[in-house]
Amino acid sequence: MDLSPESVLRFVLVSAVAMLALSGLSERRMRQQIVGMLFRTVFPLLLAGVVTAMVVLTANRYPQWWDRWWRYVVPLSTLIFGVALWLPQRGQRLSWSGHWEFRDPAQGPATGAGGLTRPPQTGLRLLGYLIILIGLGLTAVPTLVLQRPDITPDWVEPNGFLIGVTGFFGILYGGKTLKLARNRQARELLSRPIRGDVWRGSLLWIAAWLCCLAGLTLTIGGLVLMMRPGDLAWWQTFLTLCTIVAGGAVFTRGRRVFLRARRHRSRLVPDHRQLEAGSYVLYLRSFEEDERQTALHEVPLPGLSGGAAVGFLVSGRSAEEHVAEILRPVGPLVAVGAPGERLPYVGAARMYLPLAGWQGPVSELIRKSRLTVLTLGTSAGTMWELAESFRLLPPHRLVLFIPALTRTDYERIRAAAPRLPECPEWLDAGYRTVIQGVIYFDADWTPAVAPVLDDSGNVTANLFTAMMPALLPAFAALEQYEKETGVLCG
Repeated sequence: MDLSPESVLRFVLVSAVAMLALSGLSERRMRQQIVGMLFRTVFPLLLAGVVTAMVVLTANRYPQWWDRWWRYVVPLSTLIFGVALWLPQRGQRLSWSGHWEFRDPAQGPATGAGGLTRPPQTGLRLLGYLIILIGLGLTAVPTLVLQRPDITPDWVEPNGFLIGVTGFFGILYGGKTLKLARNRQARELLSRPIRGDVWRGSLLWIAAWLCCLAGLTLTIGGLVLMMRPGDLAWWQTFLTLCTIVAGGAVFTRGRRVFLRARRHRSRLVPDHRQLEAGSYVLYLRSFEEDERQTALHEVPLPGLSGGAAVGFLVSGRSAEEHVAEILRPVGPLVAVGAPGERLPYVGAARMYLPLAGWQGPVSELIRKSRLTVLTLGTSAGTMWELAESFRLLPPHRLVLFIPALTRTDYERIRAAAPRLPECPEWLDAGYRTVIQGVIYFDADWTPAVAPVLDDSGNVTANLFTAMMPALLPAFAALEQYEKETGVLCG
């Protein structure tokens, strides 16, 4: 048996491709659970093994190569370690979505923005045929290697089996794409770009990638130079440190540009009356809360504990984007935008209501929502929305978020809404996390409060993963309520 590093690595690649491909052919919920398990356990351990093998085996086998290139192993290992930290985070997101089996709303005719009939999925059908043709071509590669090794490129022969396996799964995926083109229904929210200059968002997206890449290059380049301090004069060492700091600043700026680019690509719900009952999650909050939730929640330091790779991969998310993603199993998040705002925040799809008479449409949105989430606040509008939610909704369809409030403000809100629990001991207006806790209710309106744990100092944590334990009982209660009643709203 050949146990050389190349053979072992080739076997690992074939196994990884096969596991991912098989999971992709399964039902959506099972696929998310399988891939989540792979991301959380198998792949991080695999990457750790690759780093260990690279450091240990390569040094013994290629001493001359190691003496020349060992300095580059450190930054490369940092990148791989960052990916290994990011994979469990992604696995938790997939597992969260795959865990819930909320019944989908009844589907109406396939429509797009403005209620127009969706055209046939011709493009998707052509893509399916193209994938099948490519798959057939790839499956012929192993036969070509055996029959005509003289015309086969050197890099193809040792990887022929991997190419053949990829082609086989390509054929299966092509068939699945054809099935999707035949049976696809319109499940996305009826929305359209909120601005006519969406192209600016695309340009900013490219600029953000270049900015992050430049910052990452400066940081890693500085780390490589710092690995040989004996070759540097004091002023060169000082410039190298400045380069690392500048790389971190450029990297962080790029992440902020990503956020700006997504704001240019925000979606608009043209008319709240187009929303089907039970097809969305309504997000209520004061407009001042938008300012606090627009900041980047994850700000890793490039080059430290793999933070650069984590930040580069996730591209930076605002708190509202985390909220929209964690509520995605129930439905897409929609919110009323602030009047007159030129560039809406990202996360929830915005709709806009007139200043006069906005209460009527908001009441209708609350009544038709599958779940209403409200961030507590002391403004008059938020207090009215809280009272209206208590009046119109059953307890399982209301979840309250506790922001960074003072105890005085919380007691003021509780005086107007006696159903709220007593002020939690951990409530702190200076808390770093935007959302401090989650309030949910039993069938008799008995409140329960769950804290959102502080994630400071943990590079693998973010608002999404911190909120998962807090929202777990609320999701379970909503799932049971819908199974018992068979309704999706009210």
